[in-house]
Amino acid sequence: MRWKISEMRRDHIAQVMEIERASFPTPWTKNMFFDKLNSPLSYHFVATKPETRNDMVLCYIIFRMLMEEVHILNVATHPAFRNRGIAHSLLHFSLDFSYNRGGILHLLEVRRGNQAALNLYQKIGFTAWRVKRNYYADTGEDAIIMRLFYGDRQYEKKGDEQSRLP
Repeated sequence: MRWKISEMRRDHIAQVMEIERASFPTPWTKNMFFDKLNSPLSYHFVATKPETRNDMVLCYIIFRMLMEEVHILNVATHPAFRNRGIAHSLLHFSLDFSYNRGGILHLLEVRRGNQAALNLYQKIGFTAWRVKRNYYADTGEDAIIMRLFYGDRQYEKKGDEQSRLP
């Protein structure tokens, strides 16, 4: 299966909201997404199925950059398209994108019980840095703070705009 990575647009939000609601116990609101789309510090990308007429959103990522620090705020994949490498590709794209703009330290929070996400982030090179106890108010679950120093790594791009390890 192939996908295309592009900047998230306002007309993607309805599909992004469906993925968000299917992925998180306490999903972001539509206004939270619109706020990030309008913020000069935020970057937002989607992976879409290119052969569909209306750009079916498969996965999305939103991150904030302040100087060399990049904070990944939200990433999720449509449930029907998980475990196909889409989030992996979108994360690599985002690492390269931010690196090319000076971002070298990447941070994110992940629920302790979200083993699929933990595995994905570890596979990419993120390591557990610290724990925020009872971070998630909806469940009282701990957050694992993960980080990745991306100073000397650059990933190769395939001709179809998908990133891959060299």
